[in-house]
Amino acid sequence: MAIEFLNPETSVVFTAPQDLPTAGKFASDLKKVARDIPTSDKLTGIELRLLPPFVKDNNTEPFLVFPGFAKLYCLTIVVSDINNQLIGGIDLQGFPRIGDNEHLPINKTIFYWQQNDTDKVAPKQIHTMCSVIKSKKALRETAKVMADLKNDSEYKTLMGTVTSLASNASPVGVALDIVTQVAGIVGKYLGNVEDKPVGTIINSFTDIRGDFDHEGVRKHAFGASKVDFEMEVIVRAQRHAERGTRSLHDENNGHDEEVEVELIPLW
Repeated sequence: MAIEFLNPETSVVFTAPQDLPTAGKFASDLKKVARDIPTSDKLTGIELRLLPPFVKDNNTEPFLVFPGFAKLYCLTIVVSDINNQLIGGIDLQGFPRIGDNEHLPINKTIFYWQQNDTDKVAPKQIHTMCSVIKSKKALRETAKVMADLKNDSEYKTLMGTVTSLASNASPVGVALDIVTQVAGIVGKYLGNVEDKPVGTIINSFTDIRGDFDHEGVRKHAFGASKVDFEMEVIVRAQRHAERGTRSLHDENNGHDEEVEVELIPLW
């Protein structure tokens, strides 16, 4: 069963209309759910984090003594014009008991780029899709779903297209079409889910819109009818990169402080 990720009742695209694809399988559906948002300096690092999505309505009515909990998946897809330094670009998690007005326990990095000898050029486009999907039966093991996905021939073809995004300087519309196609393939392997997600958002972060012009941390909120999503964009520029090297030589008995950062692979 195909999942309607671009259903106007539950989905919103926060990408400027001029950036949407003009042709392709999902072009007309993307335009139906689009919202207009008005339209980068030596960058040394960009990180994109997904904060806990807030489920306002889980599509499950309470019945007698049953409080109306739902079994939900959260699917996140990230596509960029450079390689994501995390492993992979898809994250799928399952949550067995989520009620109304409850956050999904997700707070993680979904895109990471830090300038180095091999990755010197900063991204100009980062495209994201996040969807909360209700399962009708027990949740599938997400690792098995991801393994099936990676063996799918259509998915392999799409991943080859993603690899060529950077070299071909592809327009935003091409990337958005890839994102929606990948989501459709994932939906095929989930099985026993509602045909309409509880909530879906699609957004593009681009240099031409100035999304990477401000150093530090900036939060972006995206509201669908039943789920509110929030992301953080963290930007680091060259003129402040030197400040990022911290030492407590004087205060720490002559030893430098070690700072550990845990980055969880997306698959």
